[in-house]
Amino acid sequence: MVASFGEWQPFVGMTWRYFKQILSASSNQVVRLNAPDFWSDEHLNWENFERPKEQCANAWHYTRQPVLEGRLIGGNLNTMSGIIGSKFFPNLSAEDILLIEDAEKDAATVEKNFAMLKNAGVFDKIKGIILGKHALFDDLGSHKTPIEILLEVVNNPQLPIIYDYDCCHTVPMLTTPLGARVLINARTMTIEFADF
Repeated sequence: MVASFGEWQPFVGMTWRYFKQILSASSNQVVRLNAPDFWSDEHLNWENFERPKEQCANAWHYTRQPVLEGRLIGGNLNTMSGIIGSKFFPNLSAEDILLIEDAEKDAATVEKNFAMLKNAGVFDKIKGIILGKHALFDDLGSHKTPIEILLEVVNNPQLPIIYDYDCCHTVPMLTTPLGARVLINARTMTIEFADF
């Protein structure tokens, strides 16, 4: 998140507004964020402005249902790999929505990390998954996307997944408070947070 504040406009302004909305919310407030209209994972030098980053039209997608609601838990896959199976890994329940995000990984690493969650029984305990956009993903010539790899590994068409969410090293970035009550709608491209 902090690194995104080094971006140029318009990305930095949007990321800052999302961050400020979450940071300045009162404890009983519901915060509703709209997805940005565009996004980028283009890697450009931050030191000298050469040109604006490419802007890709934004869209969120889903597999089974467009709306998920529950407690938001999870985060960066690389971080989770260091605590899975330990006392620091969260206790999951059937009301939890698992957020998964990562960046600059290849297809083999992503598959390994998804398999780590599968083998730990994580996908059997949760209500659904939010998968973030994967910045600078390398498909290693497989022509597979992160969602296609996740669907293969999960192997449960009943588990709903909303994917291409904007919190994961792409810009602009939606500030996403883990542990909050979340209501995400992939059709309206809105997300609400409460109790954080």
